Amino acid sequence: MRAEDRSCIRIIAIDPGINITGYGVLEKRADEIIVLDAGIIKNTSRQSLAQKLARIHSVIGELIDRYLPRGLVLEDVFYHKNIRSTLTLGEVRGVCSLAAAQRDIPVSTYAARRVKKAVVGNGAADKSQVQRMVQVLLKLDEPPAPLDVSDALALGITYFHDLIFPSEK
Repeated sequence: MRAEDRSCIRIIAIDPGINITGYGVLEKRADEIIVLDAGIIKNTSRQSLAQKLARIHSVIGELIDRYLPRGLVLEDVFYHKNIRSTLTLGEVRGVCSLAAAQRDIPVSTYAARRVKKAVVGNGAADKSQVQRMVQVLLKLDEPPAPLDVSDALALGITYFHDLIFPSEK
């Protein structure tokens, strides 16, 4: 796929997490969204924070180099009661954004409530509802698992939804 080809748009969507980062590579062809790849980047408790961040950066870079997306989509930072968790999530988002910026790939972000509203129709939907609607909307045989993958795919669906219906942002 050429980057200039507007009839076929490819993106990588990422649900960032320090221990498990979900990703989905999606392509919009005409009226259909196709899942080209999806999975998780799983770190271990034995790794230092720096090693975990380096691994996430490396794998996201490899995905970008393999699939040549038009954009990268990330979940926006949400605020935990635990400030350390919020800061760590920001670091994960940072290394994902860095991998994209190093390759001149634009980054879009969406709040979790916005994604839930676009996919389920309810900004307060739970993760299992999102997972089931992702399965339906992408015409998958099974619900995408784990939830980190379904959350990433939901981000991608939201991105494509906003391309079609930009006024609903």
